[in-house]
Amino acid sequence: MLHIAYYISGHGYGHAVRSIEVIKALARKSPFYFFHIKTTAPEWFFPLNLDCNYTYYRHYNDVGTVQHHFHEVDKIATLDALRKFFDDRRSFIEREIQFFNKYHIQLVIGDIPPLAFAAAYEAGIPAVAIGNFSWDWIYRSYLDEHPDFEPLIKEIQEYYRMADVLLRLPMHGPMPAFRAVEDTALIARKARRKARDVRRMLRLPDDGRPVVLVALRPADLERVQFERVMKRSPFKFIVLGQKQYAEHALNLPQDLMPFPELVNAADVVVSKPGYGIVSECMANRTPLVYTERKDFPEYRILVDALQQHAVSQFIPPDAFFAGKWQGAIEAAVQNPWDKPEIPLNGAEQVGQFIQSFLSQFAPMSAMSS
Repeated sequence: MLHIAYYISGHGYGHAVRSIEVIKALARKSPFYFFHIKTTAPEWFFPLNLDCNYTYYRHYNDVGTVQHHFHEVDKIATLDALRKFFDDRRSFIEREIQFFNKYHIQLVIGDIPPLAFAAAYEAGIPAVAIGNFSWDWIYRSYLDEHPDFEPLIKEIQEYYRMADVLLRLPMHGPMPAFRAVEDTALIARKARRKARDVRRMLRLPDDGRPVVLVALRPADLERVQFERVMKRSPFKFIVLGQKQYAEHALNLPQDLMPFPELVNAADVVVSKPGYGIVSECMANRTPLVYTERKDFPEYRILVDALQQHAVSQFIPPDAFFAGKWQGAIEAAVQNPWDKPEIPLNGAEQVGQFIQSFLSQFAPMSAMSS
């Protein structure tokens, strides 16, 4: 077996979504890869989407941003959390080196926690970064308000320079800290089942009402006047992991089925714009209704990609949280999907690159497909 430590930021689902696709692409190339997945992304997410050799470790490896809801960042709390996290940098690196030695790790992949690359560098293990943004870029946008981010940004950039290469995804921001960069196509998940089969499985009535998938966490949906959204609505709503709304919406467990199946089965998705949901709406040609994501520079890049490659409708934050969704949903349903397609073979490209990259360090017999 060739053992790979895969570090995934727990900030949002986009990092885990595309990491899963990379792991699947590598597993198709060789049954001899074993993945040690280290993340705070929920454990249930991985058996729902992966069928290969792996072990999950709940592992805090990245601060990301502190957000009480998706709409804005608590910058002071983020700064405090970063300071505390990096105060323990030495212990983190030493623990991970011990982990590498214990499990004979031969490659580190990170999406995109900085200290993972520092640990790999000190252990003499090759490291590959994957991402469409880096945390130094995110934090740099907070400097005018909070100059104390500056030394942390410089430290993060030092750790990113320790990666051997960055595989840079589309919809990316500036990532100058990395020594070498290879661009890839979009990594996105496509549904495997037909929309009508999923709707039949969910017992959604075929009554002509558009199906709207509300892809918001419970804490975020609680801020929306959702009763107003559903009142006399011409739509059928799907919500995930909620404790209410059963009378007016189909409330599904989060781990019922892979999320792209629901995206494909819906006529419209309502969510915040993050890499995961934007890429899956593009891949499954499902319109996205969204609102602003304040304090996150990736937002503008993702919206530009939506406007170029997908059908989407914007709702201003005040109207969004007030439950004034109907007009935007109706417009999204009625708009034709006449956008140019974006290549979706990024996972295969990344898998091919990593397999070639590994051939410089590991016996070819361990990587034969």
